[in-house]
Amino acid sequence: MREARPLEAARVLDLSGPIGAYCSKLLADLGADVIKVELPSGDALRHQPPFRDDRAGPESALMFAYFHHNKRGITLDWERADAQALLSELASDADVVIASPKGDQRRLTGFVDDPPSLSWVPATVLTCFITPFGVTGPYRDWRATPFTSFAMSGCMYPVGRPEGPPVAMPGQQLYDEAGIWAAFLIQAVLRGPSSARAQVIDLAAHEVGFFRQLGQEQYSERCRIKTRESNFAAPPSGIWNCTDGLLDIAVHTPEHWDVFVDLVGRPAMLVDPIYRDRKMRIEMFDVLGDVVTDLLATRSAREFVRAGQSAGLPCAVMHTICEVIQDEQLRARQFFVETSRQGTGSFDIAGAPFQSAPTLISYRRAAPQLGESNEEIYVDELSHSPDELAKWRHDGLV
Repeated sequence: MREARPLEAARVLDLSGPIGAYCSKLLADLGADVIKVELPSGDALRHQPPFRDDRAGPESALMFAYFHHNKRGITLDWERADAQALLSELASDADVVIASPKGDQRRLTGFVDDPPSLSWVPATVLTCFITPFGVTGPYRDWRATPFTSFAMSGCMYPVGRPEGPPVAMPGQQLYDEAGIWAAFLIQAVLRGPSSARAQVIDLAAHEVGFFRQLGQEQYSERCRIKTRESNFAAPPSGIWNCTDGLLDIAVHTPEHWDVFVDLVGRPAMLVDPIYRDRKMRIEMFDVLGDVVTDLLATRSAREFVRAGQSAGLPCAVMHTICEVIQDEQLRARQFFVETSRQGTGSFDIAGAPFQSAPTLISYRRAAPQLGESNEEIYVDELSHSPDELAKWRHDGLV
């Protein structure tokens, strides 16, 4: 018997671009029929590296292949006025529309200011806007990247060495975190009464970033603003070179410090009780850093971790990406899923970060080729003629 998935009765229309890609991926993985709508030139992720075999092209982008599996894909130039009728048809059979209108696209995509909505989306369909700053307020038309959003939300300010510049989180993790929130909210609405769908969700990555930092609470309650100095780890917290790889240690308490000193043989230069104070270790950062570097350089990271965790010290071996991919634990749990599609060929992607019985998430279809489902949706489902579709292609509408 075929396993039923939680959202397989839902249809989602996704016009959001990279900022909403992870949201619709989660919904598609849970069974929703997600229709990825791209401009005829293709989604931005089709043009973003890494590419298979370093050959750039709309079908060889690995990021697109990962974020958009389990979805169908069509093309439509929604910035043209004559696209509005097709958008209305597509939305009439949808449960959710995900969009990220910005700048001039607001007018061209039928965006309405008060209250924020899309003119072509029926009132019974849930609309979810995912944007860098939200669809209201003075920043609403500002362009952004995950880098700038991470900086402006306060997340970057305390990260990095005190004497250097702040450090950004790699990739588009903040935007993916916004996508997780959006997917959670969408599922909550879909699983509630049908009347609850007549609403608009306006989710801003800027606010998600600030929310995750809990900056307001710390500022209001303790007059504390995290800086790179106050947020920086005091030795032996940090990452150290060992004989067999990198070791990550986190010493949060005086008791953790005591355990560390015992594990390295209680050298005379570290037994002074003043070092139990984190502030003192920060002041002695350079000296202690050199001492810890020498003490750990001749030790095995794996042996240290076994002893440290047994004694209650937070520590772990730091894996490279290659080591993670080859990790016996992940392989034993069949975490990686082999995929294949034209353009990118065969490669493994990360599967679900959990297991369940029956299966809630599975890989069902490869990411769509550009415009792959045009005929299936425009002709077979919306009942337009093949000649109409051919004319739209000729005119550049699809």
